[in-house]
Amino acid sequence: MIAKDDNELVFEVLQGSRSSFEVLIERYQKKIFGMILQMTDDRELAKDLTQDVFIKAYTSLPGFNFKYRFFSWLYRIALNETLNGLKQRRHFESLDKAQNIPDETSRQDSSESSLLLKQAIRELKSSYRSLILLKYYFGLSYEEISETLGFSVPKVKDRLFNARLALRNKLDNNSFFGND
Repeated sequence: MIAKDDNELVFEVLQGSRSSFEVLIERYQKKIFGMILQMTDDRELAKDLTQDVFIKAYTSLPGFNFKYRFFSWLYRIALNETLNGLKQRRHFESLDKAQNIPDETSRQDSSESSLLLKQAIRELKSSYRSLILLKYYFGLSYEEISETLGFSVPKVKDRLFNARLALRNKLDNNSFFGND
């Protein structure tokens, strides 16, 4: 059996097929959850936001433009929901608690440098963090990031350059590269 592409599934959902939306959920749930978890570093919040993303996608599907890729559209929803979730959470938690590094028991296979890198990424402003995650965690091309975020490709390249510089500065400040 040949797997249907995203646009075929979206069309079927719009015609009333809930099972086609379940296929889309199965196809993207782990990726969306992974992105949100990387941005929030909070498993429960990531679960809640992932569910919110798919609810919002389902209710917004009639406005989906078939000239775009479904995954770019879905990632954009996920990014917006995550940023909104983080803003709401910051109203209730202190900044220190929101940026705690997970303890070693929860990630025993993580090396110290991996933890420092994750901490530095979490400390970036959200617009830079999302660019770094889309490019290096999800492996999206400049064109896919452009489509997802609604920026031109040159603007994506420019902002990603600045995001990498900011990340490098954070890592330099933490002696990540062995400079004392």
